[in-house]
Amino acid sequence: MQTQKQGGNMHCPSPTIKGSAALPALLCAMLTACGGGGGGDSPSSASAATAAPAPAAAPAPSSSSSAPAPAPAASPDAGSLSFPSMPAPAGAPSGVFISEVANNVYSNSVSWLEIYNNSSAAIDLSRYSLRAPAINPATQEAAASVSFALPQLTVPNNSYVVIGARVNSNLQNGINNVYIANAQNQVPYWQGQTGFAELQSAGATVDFVRFGTSTEQPTTASAWSGPSVAAMSGSASSYNTSIVRSFARFKQTHTAGDWNLVNFATPGGINDVASGVIDSDGDGIPDSAKLSGGTYGGLDLYAMGARPGQRELFIHVDYLSSSDPGVTPDVRALDKIVQAFRKQNIAVHFDVGNLFSASFAPDQHNLSGASTHQRASQRCTQLVQPSQLASGCTSLYATKSANMDIRRKPVFRYLLMASSQQPGGQAGASGSAEMVGDDFLVTLGGWGLKSGSWLLANYQAATIMHELGHTLGLRHGGDEDEAAKPNYFSVMNYLYQISGLPSMTGSSVTQRYYYWLSNYQGKSVPGYSASQPFPESALDDGPETANFRIDYSNGSSLPMDENKLDESALIGRGQVAGSYADWNTNGAQDSATYAWDINNSGSKTLMRDYNDWANLVLNPRRLVNANNSGMVMPSSYKTGISSQGFDPVGMPFQTIHAQEHPLPMRIRQLQH
Repeated sequence: MQTQKQGGNMHCPSPTIKGSAALPALLCAMLTACGGGGGGDSPSSASAATAAPAPAAAPAPSSSSSAPAPAPAASPDAGSLSFPSMPAPAGAPSGVFISEVANNVYSNSVSWLEIYNNSSAAIDLSRYSLRAPAINPATQEAAASVSFALPQLTVPNNSYVVIGARVNSNLQNGINNVYIANAQNQVPYWQGQTGFAELQSAGATVDFVRFGTSTEQPTTASAWSGPSVAAMSGSASSYNTSIVRSFARFKQTHTAGDWNLVNFATPGGINDVASGVIDSDGDGIPDSAKLSGGTYGGLDLYAMGARPGQRELFIHVDYLSSSDPGVTPDVRALDKIVQAFRKQNIAVHFDVGNLFSASFAPDQHNLSGASTHQRASQRCTQLVQPSQLASGCTSLYATKSANMDIRRKPVFRYLLMASSQQPGGQAGASGSAEMVGDDFLVTLGGWGLKSGSWLLANYQAATIMHELGHTLGLRHGGDEDEAAKPNYFSVMNYLYQISGLPSMTGSSVTQRYYYWLSNYQGKSVPGYSASQPFPESALDDGPETANFRIDYSNGSSLPMDENKLDESALIGRGQVAGSYADWNTNGAQDSATYAWDINNSGSKTLMRDYNDWANLVLNPRRLVNANNSGMVMPSSYKTGISSQGFDPVGMPFQTIHAQEHPLPMRIRQLQH
């Protein structure tokens, strides 16, 4: 049996299979937590399959084929909180259909499919049931065929709904996606190499598909003929792939010819990515969606700014209603981040709704038209699963599920600008983020930031880019968690996150070091003490100035040996006569080398830089550890990532990289 290793050894119980058809060997995975992420808490009860009550009669599709449809006319305004309006496939038969079945590998990740209503009227989803293979995620007991009742949900005509397995109780329903399980804690489960799905009503087949080695027969014999749809990949790098009824040739002949295998799932949207389309630059976006007229799940990414020849990074930003300026995005902060990435030919596309522009305007960070991204006030917001929340706090995942279009999940990261992570609502850590994932949280409420100030813009810019870096695979030391390495020239470095990157060969290196020691470590430095720490106003190009600099490292610094420090070498990026780094804080330049624990780690080490830019994981939605398209984390990576293979619909929870660095003295003083 294949198992997934996640930061330690684990073994999966051999599944007990009930039913007449043999299921494949089941794979399992475990998501570990660091500061609040991690696995589910599925109930432990197990039982044999039970049939769902027969729903009332529902419209059944006619059997016909369709003529090719014209290219879909998509709207770039994708921020609606209702079922999105989308074009209908030309010539498609009338009825209710299974339109997409996503690939799956691990037994505790979500098997999901998509239903399309083309019946000319709204339908009540509860009038249908879903029959599919099943598993109990807690016991690994499998069943060859189980009927699941579907919840009550009104699905408008020409709309899509995504139905997924509730593999843990923390999964949040959205406006057009639901998670299901039965009373026996069974959930739908298939792997890409074999499986089937049958939509039923009143005991009859409404639609049916089988794939791979499955020989399952539909309840209504005429609902399928001929061989199964070709198998999807069984590789852990195959998440976010699916079989679809193509938008351009949507038909129902009850055969494998109705279906295509595609490299890009389109949950909740039209199936507009053709078979064989690739992602040539590894940013997670099909090449076809970067061309004028191309779309991805009905989203016009070209109108939003995507182009061939550049890598893309789309970020959906929600922010809480608050009178505190630290909670509302500052346009200067977003612009500064866009500029930093542009130098590396990566286009960052923020969407803050109508905050800066009343209509669709990508250059003003509006990809949602007239829609607002301001959400109801929350005293405390945490990036943890709902079952792990502190009392009185709200989960970022709940806010995301209620407000972000499911079609965006394969493309967009999600940022929530909130006030505090503390149950009492007081100032606390500046943020939290998934490690190699999609979601991150910034909490600068109570930090005393003033509207219009450079301190506001720069604190936001630095914190957003820092937390974003974790979702891109970066740690506080690049490929490791050793903090405050002076030669790691990155906003990920606590030495530079809030104070900004210094001149590499000037006195501002020592300024940053003094600032960090006195503000964060409570130590005295020349001219300053823990009670009167080095002020931000004394930092050259510091956070109170327009010249504040943020960046990721290019890895070009020379190593620094704490057992043999040369002050004139500064941070290993060049030397200038008269400049030195006062690592031992004696206020004078030492001509001889010496040993010193610069970052108060308790030991003296050889500190190394890291090439952040060369190792970013832009697409975290494919691979089992790096969760990206075909790449793995570099062999130099010192600390393993406990990230589970996932697709953006099925496994929204990833390991959390919590911020554990002490607050600066100025913020601690505001708490009293």
